[in-house]
Amino acid sequence: MSPPASTPARPRIWAIGISRLARAFADLIPSYAARAEFRIVGKGFEAAASAVSREVREGRLDVVVAGGSNGAYLRQHVDVPVVLVKVTGFDVMSALATARRISPRVALVTHASTYAEVDEFVRAFSLAIPAYTYLTEDDAVARVKALKQEGIQVVVGPGLVTDLADRYGLTGVFLYSGNSVRMALEDAIEAARLRRIESTRRDYVNTILAHLNEGVAAVDAEGRIQSFNPAMERFLGTSVAAAVGRKLQTLAPNLSLEGVMQSGDKELEAIHKLGDKMVVVNRIPIASEAGTLGAVLTIQDASAIQRVDRNLRSRSRARPAGVRYSLDDLAGTSEVMTELRTLARRYAVVDSTVLIGGESGTGKEVLAQGMHDASPRRAFPFVAVNCAAFPEALLESELFGYEEGAFTGARRGGKAGLFESAHNGTLFLDEVGDMPPTLQTRLLRVLQEKQVLPIGGLDAVPVNVRVIAATHRDLPAMVRDGSFRQDLYYRLNILRIEMPPLRERAEDLAELAELLYRRAQERLGTERPQRLPGVARSRLARYAWPGNIRELENVTERIAVLVAGRKLEADALLRELQAAVPELFGGEGVAMVMAEAPAEPAARTATAGKPGHSLARVKQSSEVEHIRRVLAECGGDRTAACHVLGISPTTLWRRLKAA
Repeated sequence: MSPPASTPARPRIWAIGISRLARAFADLIPSYAARAEFRIVGKGFEAAASAVSREVREGRLDVVVAGGSNGAYLRQHVDVPVVLVKVTGFDVMSALATARRISPRVALVTHASTYAEVDEFVRAFSLAIPAYTYLTEDDAVARVKALKQEGIQVVVGPGLVTDLADRYGLTGVFLYSGNSVRMALEDAIEAARLRRIESTRRDYVNTILAHLNEGVAAVDAEGRIQSFNPAMERFLGTSVAAAVGRKLQTLAPNLSLEGVMQSGDKELEAIHKLGDKMVVVNRIPIASEAGTLGAVLTIQDASAIQRVDRNLRSRSRARPAGVRYSLDDLAGTSEVMTELRTLARRYAVVDSTVLIGGESGTGKEVLAQGMHDASPRRAFPFVAVNCAAFPEALLESELFGYEEGAFTGARRGGKAGLFESAHNGTLFLDEVGDMPPTLQTRLLRVLQEKQVLPIGGLDAVPVNVRVIAATHRDLPAMVRDGSFRQDLYYRLNILRIEMPPLRERAEDLAELAELLYRRAQERLGTERPQRLPGVARSRLARYAWPGNIRELENVTERIAVLVAGRKLEADALLRELQAAVPELFGGEGVAMVMAEAPAEPAARTATAGKPGHSLARVKQSSEVEHIRRVLAECGGDRTAACHVLGISPTTLWRRLKAA
């Protein structure tokens, strides 16, 4: 059985009174022992305030109850609720009646103010009862001495006054009734209860604010800081103790809340430079029916927002990070593709290492992602690395990670490698045939031991990773000539799958071309995607596609850019295609254009037999003209022009030089 919940401690209340008020407290407090922890303190004014402040600092006091001038003094000098013993008109009249029975020479002395109902009572019954007030102890002493000189015999007042009356030979009648003291004790208990509720709420809110990365500061109607969380401390470089109570405008003038408190309007997502950081600032006024109560300032690090945005965008996809394709994205209805998808689904459900072979551009990574998506590991990471894209030293650190201080420039705290990042998921090693021999040995060990030893580390890290490797190279030949480890080849080549080149699946070409052409138009923002022009379809079918699907994608995109937003006649379209995608026209060049789009007879006669008009020369001139036009459209950016033209920078340079 679990232990019972601890009972909250009773409220801690000090009843401060001297002489008669202290005795009144002592008579009534025992009946409240079950509801609060009371302590009677026989001190007044400065001594009482000092004792109260000490207890408040130690967190051992909730409320003070006191009367008369003593209570008024404490209210001005302590940071804790002070409940006053309130005197009613009935209490005064009852005390005066008691005093009149003792002597007709009676005076009333009260703190700060008189009582209207008493004045009315005295006038109604023509009673000679003078009433006086006092503010301080010295005032009370002077008043009692004066009354004695005037022949007053009985003085009605609070504890201080009655004690002074007794001291100077007069009779003092205590002003407070038992009911007034009882009501004050009840009010003190209720005030303590409400204070604890408010304290609990404040602690709850402060706990939340303390755990926010967002800086938060709240000010009152005068602009003084009332709340200041740790994140705001870091942003402004000022501690809570130094900030609370100060005006925000003096602490950070650029972040002042005066404007929103005057206008009552929010100011959201303002960009500010704070030191060396860009931050996002929100200013929000706090208003009620009575007016503006204050305002709240929040600050967020702009770089943190950018990181969150990247995470949200990456996680918003239906598949895990790194996966964009499924096996259904391997388009094609040919027999070879149907069999490939079936085999891939069979391989996907097991954990054996897979080696994907095939020429460049056939879609090996699409196949790898599709197998991961169809596997039991689909909820975990898919991490891809191109082994040919990194220098040996960098590839080693990327794959296996490193410890802090492993080498010059190592990140503080070290870095986890891609094997660790892919834990429980799939690691795709593209172009594994280009991996340096030294790393082949380390890779073999990881595959055998299922453990990774970071660079500079002493302890191996267990990893659970399914490895899919791909290459366009002839690995058996590389094994024979010693450039690829035989044992690693056998470790990778457990399950084998070959991606067919595009020329061996000609029946899929039309479907693939239309699919890629439609996607290119969508990327260009074409409202109503069109089918490939007929002349282009016929040319695509005659081409051998040495670059496979990657080349087909480039060509269809080039055609989409060429045709987008234009209406071209068949002969004009043919000429532009010949210039934009000359590879589709092979050795036929302009001869085929001339055959498919006849020129005017006069033009043929005018050019016949003239030098410089051979088919080869015309083709070269047309290509150069198109290259220059594309280069101009790209603003002289050769890299962008090469992307549009589908040629390498070297080819671009050679064509322009030969012109």
